[in-house]
Amino acid sequence: MIMYRVVALGDWAGGVVDRLRENGIYDDIRFVFCDTDERRLAAHGNKEDEHILLNNLTQCREAIHDDCELMAVLVVNLEEIAREYVIKIIYELWGYADYTYCFATGPVLAEITKGTGKSAELFKWITDYSVITVYQDESCLTEGLDRNDGIAQLLGLVLRHACKYKSDEREDVPFGVWATEKQLFMALQAVYSNHTQMQGYYNAGSFTFHKSTHEY
Repeated sequence: MIMYRVVALGDWAGGVVDRLRENGIYDDIRFVFCDTDERRLAAHGNKEDEHILLNNLTQCREAIHDDCELMAVLVVNLEEIAREYVIKIIYELWGYADYTYCFATGPVLAEITKGTGKSAELFKWITDYSVITVYQDESCLTEGLDRNDGIAQLLGLVLRHACKYKSDEREDVPFGVWATEKQLFMALQAVYSNHTQMQGYYNAGSFTFHKSTHEY
């Protein structure tokens, strides 16, 4: 049974996952594509993937619900999909996966953290119910930096990189499954600052990493 899942919510997220899979093989990952538009939904993934056309919140919850996953990752554009679907999906993933991460893109981060609009509310909700949130500030994307490629590369490093001392099966599981919040946070920071393919994004300051704000 596959116990690792990536949920692409919306058209942008579908493009990120498609880009991710151009650069690697992820046979142990279950990819789920969700959208409110049937044509956009059909444009991403392949026939082995799960495609969920979101019609209402009840159907959304039932489609995403799963009791036995070690790790789930949500990929989303904060300005693209209806607020209610983002909230419902991240809450479901948090409730039924041992580890939940989010890779998101959107407008200026400083405006989000200080604001009260839709994106600000979504960001607060996501960082509450995500162990680590990777945020791409699109205002920092200078010429030559692709809005899909940076997220896809960081996501690929999380899905492939195994923690070296947590499990006898460390070569067979994604890094995020066995890493603590602190370990994953530090690893993402290190990859972002040192990986040659991320150098342009690092120099532009386009990514930030946010620990969960959830109070247990």
